[in-house]
Amino acid sequence: MASASRRTRTRLDPEVRREQIVAAAERVFAGRDPNEVTFEQVAEAAGVSRALVYNYFGDRGGLVAAVYLRSSQRLDEALERVTTPADDPADRVRAVVDRYLQFATDNAAAWRLLGSAEAAVHPVVQRLRRDRYRQMASEWGGTAEAWMLARGVLGFLEAATLEWLERGARDRARATEAISSLLWSGLAGAGRLGLALDVDRDASAAG
Repeated sequence: MASASRRTRTRLDPEVRREQIVAAAERVFAGRDPNEVTFEQVAEAAGVSRALVYNYFGDRGGLVAAVYLRSSQRLDEALERVTTPADDPADRVRAVVDRYLQFATDNAAAWRLLGSAEAAVHPVVQRLRRDRYRQMASEWGGTAEAWMLARGVLGFLEAATLEWLERGARDRARATEAISSLLWSGLAGAGRLGLALDVDRDASAAG
């Protein structure tokens, strides 16, 4: 029976097997310090050998980066369903923040990897983050100021969400209002500096 099980596992498509290991790693990370998780624990949870985990990811940093990337892709999919370009800009900011907080609650283990040094320095994670900055900055005109603002906004949103998680993830509505109000005040001000944020009209109306 064990031999048949091993033969079945070897016939899995490599991408299917890789996703299986990443999903198992995310479960193992839940409620633990990422620095304390071992390849042996992940391999056991995935039902594979320790050597196979190394074969796919190279080292712990590669595994952590894969979990982070998987979570980021799901977050992107969730955010795409939140708003439309026709929505009021301030409402879009609020909806995005609320979905960030909801996603972080539902995927707390993966989200806390944002604070992991291994994730932060991994080339895959750094490339993903640069792509996020580039996408946001391009929507705001692509200037040096737009890049600076994109990094600041995303950095603040991630840090605020992590702090909220660490404090027990209580009262999402209140946290959403606090974060989105600060972000919107800053974005409205940046719009007056000439960045392509399309917020001047709404900021003037609010005033």
